[in-house]
Amino acid sequence: MANPEGGPPHTRFKPGVSGNPGGLPKGTRTRLTTEFISKLLADFNAHGEEAITACREKDPARYVQIIAQLMPKQVEQTQPLDDLNDEQLTAAIAFLRSRLAQSVGDGISPTGQSH
Repeated sequence: MANPEGGPPHTRFKPGVSGNPGGLPKGTRTRLTTEFISKLLADFNAHGEEAITACREKDPARYVQIIAQLMPKQVEQTQPLDDLNDEQLTAAIAFLRSRLAQSVGDGISPTGQSH
């Protein structure tokens, strides 16, 4: 008799029977990962700053290498104003000029500092 799910009966597991009966219980890997990361975070909170300082002082080349590994591989340069036409750019410039004039009139310099 054929299996209703397709394929011969001897190739299907019975309900509730794992394909890997000797394997880890369900969720074990997730719990292990969660616990490990939790312990790692606690250790970093307690000793991370000292470890970073020690790395910087004892092995500056490795310190810089670690920083470089944390940097993005590529930096995407965008030109957000490229999508604007001349009319939109002119309107944006006029708006910014009016805001600057208003700021100066309110006693705020163009750099954002009060007079």
